[in-house]
Parts: sequence; structure tokens; C-alpha cells
Amino acid sequence: MTHTPSRTSRSRAAATTSTLALVNQTAILDALKTSGPMSKVQLGEATGLSPATVNRITAALMADGLVEHRGVEASTGGRPPIVLAFVGSARVVAAVQIHSEEITGALVDFEGVVVERVDRALPAGSPPQGLAVYRSVLDELERLGRERGTPPLAVGVSVTGIVTPDSVVSGLDPARWAELNVTDLSEGRDVDVIVENDANALAIGELHRGIGRDSPNFVTLLLERGLGAGIVTNGSVYRGHNSAAGEIGFLLVESSSFGKRFEESGDLETRLGAATITRLADEEGIPHSGSIGAMELIALARSGDERALPLASRVLDDVARAVGAIASILDPQTIVLGEGLDRESDFVAPALRSRLEGRIQRVPVIATASLGADAVLLGAAEMAVRAAGRYAYLA
Repeated sequence: MTHTPSRTSRSRAAATTSTLALVNQTAILDALKTSGPMSKVQLGEATGLSPATVNRITAALMADGLVEHRGVEASTGGRPPIVLAFVGSARVVAAVQIHSEEITGALVDFEGVVVERVDRALPAGSPPQGLAVYRSVLDELERLGRERGTPPLAVGVSVTGIVTPDSVVSGLDPARWAELNVTDLSEGRDVDVIVENDANALAIGELHRGIGRDSPNFVTLLLERGLGAGIVTNGSVYRGHNSAAGEIGFLLVESSSFGKRFEESGDLETRLGAATITRLADEEGIPHSGSIGAMELIALARSGDERALPLASRVLDDVARAVGAIASILDPQTIVLGEGLDRESDFVAPALRSRLEGRIQRVPVIATASLGADAVLLGAAEMAVRAAGRYAYLA
């Protein structure tokens, strides 16, 4: 009996074919980005794609301006092979990082270079102004892109909260944000807007442009509004059933924790938060202006302020608890220290190792984000690049 595909079957077949084409394009672009200029024969060897597929895809990428001729190789007989190179500067995306008290936006080209930058304060108030500030940042980035002749092809947004499976963004500061949905962040935009938790954005950036090139199993750790982790296992970001994997700030620290409720901030991240650190610093008579965070406290201790030493040791104990729990459950190769933990990393990393050695089975490598101070922002950009139509977003 002859089977006639239904409309659903046809759409699934088309989707499969489209996805395969994107996967192949991704393989070629990633090979050129990672290894530099290559001939078509070398691309075939690096990706496992047939000569016909390499020819077809590179022709399309050259037409789009993402790949260009870059001379020829020395000939060993016959026509010398043409060398192809990735041209990441030909396209840009917009990346937006929503911090606790400010929003940073950037135009980032496909090579990960920031070409324009916008910063806006995020004031507390009633009604909350967060969404209006976010839209003003994105409007400015779009204007700058048009002026450059390279409007952003997609938008990547990192948030300090959780993006739930039903697209609600939870865990943001209610003094700055009203109830927020992903559609609020994409409203009025003509391009894809990808929204992700900041620790996951950092993990995606490191996976494709940093530590992930050598390590398929690592965890990013950052201390922003809360303490969060981005988990990469076998080269893929793990988000969990409710997209809340990595909320290590909700780790319960001591027996008294079972007598408390933690609705907005978890037990561990409350101990590490600026409000708690500031209160304890005041009790110890430690001088500071405004609030003081965990890394500022550690910097004071390193500078010789003996009053800060016990509190700094307490902070490091708490971070070590988080790293120890992550290492014991996931066994990552590397723990990547991101924002809020990276500024004193030359002191923090060995301090964490010394606390854990001999107390857990294996202490992972503890390193700072290879993408630097803009690691989360560049991770948001990488999300946008992979949503811009020339990548299969498999993370």
C-alpha cells in the first residue's frame, strides 16, 4: 500500500532537512572559526562532509558575506586549492545583560568583538522602570546598528533570574521589574530575541568560544543578584526539568535553615549577599561607603584589614560549600568563576582548592572565565549569533 505523507509528516520532513542544513553550516563555520582559513578539502576532512555538501554550503555562505576567498594554497600539482576564511565582522547581533542595578548592551560581531556599547542605570522606583530602560538600550543598539549599515540580526538577553518553561522570567528585583514574560522583552522587535539565565549565558559563551573548546564538562559560577551556576555536560547546557538547574544559592547551609523559609533568595546566596555582608561589616566596624559585597570584603582582607579577615574566611567557606556540592554531584573538569567571583580570582581559586582538598573525592580545576569581564555579555551574543539563521543552536 502506498503511503501519502500527511501535512504533519511533510512539515516534519522539511524541518529535519532544514535542521540538517543548519547543522552542516554550523560545522563549517565552527571549523573556520576554530582553525582559521582552510581549503574545501580541509573543511571536508575536518567536518566529515562530502565535497558536494562543502561546495554547496560554502557557496551560500560566500553569497551571504560570511565566508570569503583568502588566497590559495601551494600547489602540489594541478590547480592550487582556494583557501576560505570566516568573515565574522560582516554581521552583528545585539547582546543585553541585565544586572541587578544596571543594564549593559552591545553590538557584537560574529567573531565575538564588541563594536558598540551602551550602559544604562537601572533605578528602583514605583512603578518599576526595568522594562522601559531595557527597551531604551535596545532602541539605541538598533539605531547604532543602522548607522553602521549592520543592523543586528538577533538579540541575546541574559537575566539574573530564572526563565521558566512557560516563558516567565522570575527572581528579578521587584523594585526594578514588574512581572515579566519573555514576550515583553521581544515585543516590537523584527528579529529573534533569545532570553537566558546569566549563568547559562556565561556557560554558552564559554562552551563555544572559551573553555568548552577543550572541556565538554564544566560549570560556571557567578555571584550577581544571587549565586548561580551554569552546567555543561558532554558539550550541552543542562537546564533541568523546570529550567532551574544550577540554582546553587538555594543550598541549605546549616540545621537552622530548616526552620526558615526562602522565597526570593536562597539560604547560601542570602549569606553571600550584599545586605548580609554589609550588616556583618557594620557589626565589626569595617569602614565602607554604601553597601559592601563579598569580593569587596575579600579585597579589604587582602589589603591588610584584620577586621575583614574572619568575614572573608566565612565568605570563602560558603563558596567552597557550593563548589564542593557541584563537584561531588556533577564531577566537572572545570569550575569557571564568573562575575562577582572573578575579580580576586588569584586569591579565591587557591583558597577554594585548599578548603576542598582531602574533603571531596576530586577537586576540579578552578579558573576564571576565559572570555574576560564581558563573559556573560558575550555569551548572550553567542546565543543571538546561533539564532540568526546560520547556526543550529544545539546547546
